Amino acid sequence: MEKKIRVTTLFLAILLAIVALYHPNTVKAADVIDGFHGGSGTKDDPYQIATVEEFEILRGNLKVDDGYDHADFYDTYFVLTKDIAYNSSKQISAPQLGLTKCKIDGKGHTVSGITSNGKSLFNRVNETEITNIKFKNCNLKNTPLLAKDIFDGKLSNITFSNSKVSFNNQNKKNFRDESNYGGKLHYGGLVNWVYGTKTEKVNVNINMTIKGTGVYGMLYGNFRGNATGIKTAGTLNAAILYVKKKQAVSCIGGMFGNIEGTVRDSVNNAKITVSLPNKKVGCNIAGISGLGSYPLDGKKTGCRYYKCKNQGAIKVTTKWKNKERLLVNVAGITAGFTDGDIQSCSNSGSITAPFSEGIAGITNTANGTITKCSNSGKITGVDTKQVSGIVNWAYKNVKSCTNSGAIKNSASIIHYDGDSNAAGIVNYVDSAYRNVTIRDCKNKAKVTAVNKRYHASSAAGIVNHIGQTKKHHSTVYKCSNSGTISGDGISSGIVDRSGNWQVKKGKNVIKSCTNTGKIYTRGNDKKPGICGYAVNTTIKGCKNRGKIIKK
Repeated sequence: MEKKIRVTTLFLAILLAIVALYHPNTVKAADVIDGFHGGSGTKDDPYQIATVEEFEILRGNLKVDDGYDHADFYDTYFVLTKDIAYNSSKQISAPQLGLTKCKIDGKGHTVSGITSNGKSLFNRVNETEITNIKFKNCNLKNTPLLAKDIFDGKLSNITFSNSKVSFNNQNKKNFRDESNYGGKLHYGGLVNWVYGTKTEKVNVNINMTIKGTGVYGMLYGNFRGNATGIKTAGTLNAAILYVKKKQAVSCIGGMFGNIEGTVRDSVNNAKITVSLPNKKVGCNIAGISGLGSYPLDGKKTGCRYYKCKNQGAIKVTTKWKNKERLLVNVAGITAGFTDGDIQSCSNSGSITAPFSEGIAGITNTANGTITKCSNSGKITGVDTKQVSGIVNWAYKNVKSCTNSGAIKNSASIIHYDGDSNAAGIVNYVDSAYRNVTIRDCKNKAKVTAVNKRYHASSAAGIVNHIGQTKKHHSTVYKCSNSGTISGDGISSGIVDRSGNWQVKKGKNVIKSCTNTGKIYTRGNDKKPGICGYAVNTTIKGCKNRGKIIKK
């Protein structure tokens, strides 16, 4: 009997050791922590927080040393019962505990006066929900507000306002403490890197300044998840620096630096200003997301934008003036190469940029369909390769889109990589991989491409160039232009150029299109009302009712 008891005792000791290893250094809800206003940390009886001192316990700065070397709160619940006002003249300390499977419910209360240089509110945040809380009057340097990383959690009903956030990386050489997944440096106003986290009804209205290189967003630096009901406002001023040859392309977004998921029913009102050095650098800049190119999981869940709006002005400046343009793309919704569909999105903010690859109201390069999108913002390029109201390079169908914002591109020198063109809807339709159709699209605004010295820049109401390959062709169907079109190269109400003379079989199609706008041309166009230059192209059922005026 005694031997059996010893064996049982030994087994229990081993079992307890295994359990301790499985959840090392955690504070569970059952472990009541001294110093909270009340509660026991369970779902039905959460810890109550009413003072700065109690909020500091949530951050892991325990009042009483209980003898344990804690690392995380685990399966613990917290609620705010009053507003929390920090002394803004003092820096907050570093967080000591992480949050795993926890919930913080602010109950609509406000946390204010957070001042920090490099220290976020929380440490590790995993499978945790933060909801119903407001933050204001914060001054943050080189740190996001909430945490550097959040994994598999949920953020909802959060407001971050009347605050300053700045990142200065110009002299930084060691980035080991930053979010550096994927080989790039990510920085956000709320969180640097967010993975697998649902985000709902988050409002950010801050003044954010950036100096350096990396991936920046007023909400998140990098976001992998689903977001809805996001609103951003205030200002974002960035000075991108030249660090080394072939440095990584920087990304700047009013909401996200980069997104790997979906965002819907969201609005950016922040004014974005970016200055580039007199060096060859690359940057993607947009009202919603600087870049959004990677699918979340599986073939059908690529990056998607639905009912998103950019209403903030975007301005890019540089002293660079060279025959070789900068690898810079600017857009109202998402700037870089985008995998996934864009639907019912709009841009009304003015966008200007010099010596860039492309500027567009919605996106620059789309490997997904674009449907029911519109631009009403004024878009201006100087020595920019392509400027358009909706998309510059389309690999898939564009349907029911409208441009009513003035589009202008002007060139002052000859560029190695082509002319400076402008289009109301699309600049180039790429049919390399499939048949592509531009359908039911309308341009209602003036489109201008200026190159008085070399007479090379072209302007089109709908599409500048529709491509063609041996396997696939392009179609422009039921599109109309009522805007004034003026190019110093080719000018046309619907399409500037169509077809490929090397293709023997298959034809592009321009069908049932109408032009009622004035066309200013230098006389190099065959049918400037509909199509300026065409080979292997069928044009039928199209009407030109606009005046053709020779320059």
